[in-house]
Amino acid sequence: MVARLFVLLCLALAAAPAASAQTFNGQEQAEIRAIVREYLVRNPDVLREALDALAERNTAERWQQIRNDPRDFAVGPADAAVTIVEFYDYRCTYCHHAMEWVIDLTRTRRDLRVVFKELPILGPSSMEAARAALAARPQGRYLQFHQGLMSHPLDQDLTSADIDAIARRAGIDVTRMRRAMDDPQIMQTLEQNRAHAIDYNINGTPGFVINGELIPGFDRPTLEARIREAARERRTAQR
Repeated sequence: MVARLFVLLCLALAAAPAASAQTFNGQEQAEIRAIVREYLVRNPDVLREALDALAERNTAERWQQIRNDPRDFAVGPADAAVTIVEFYDYRCTYCHHAMEWVIDLTRTRRDLRVVFKELPILGPSSMEAARAALAARPQGRYLQFHQGLMSHPLDQDLTSADIDAIARRAGIDVTRMRRAMDDPQIMQTLEQNRAHAIDYNINGTPGFVINGELIPGFDRPTLEARIREAARERRTAQR
């Protein structure tokens, strides 16, 4: 621990710009860099430990960002033992296959939270549907609309008229929804979702992140095994 602090302090001093290191002259800064270099050459494990700690912190921060974004729709307690973040596209075959399983989890597991993240990657109709879902969320019928969009046959086009009809059946004010779809924050949210997907190396949909670990695709046995493992890890951590 002391070694790690030493390394981080020295690195900060060595890398500090002139404005924040004005108490050190050129010779002193060169001496600091020499000390840091010599220490790291003699103790390479210290640098490795510090880098590992930084990676762990970045991973934890990244997970907190995607599980706690207030712009997302979520079902389940905020302090649930297991949190599943699903990235999906409304025109994705495997996302359609996964929907009933995901909805069933929200109905039967009280120790679990599901966070819904639109990731429209399959064309203009996917993008329009995702924008509509986000725009309609304030009306309080997101899950019903989500299920309707996911149930639209994939062998048929998903047109603007289809999206509006599905919204009406879900009890959504379509005029209000369409007006909200032009809000720049809608696209900002989708762009942020895409950035998160890139961070997690999600190359297709669906992508499930369970307590920070990515499970790509809809592989139900693997997903359920990870849920059990995550629940066990949480119980162990609470002891």
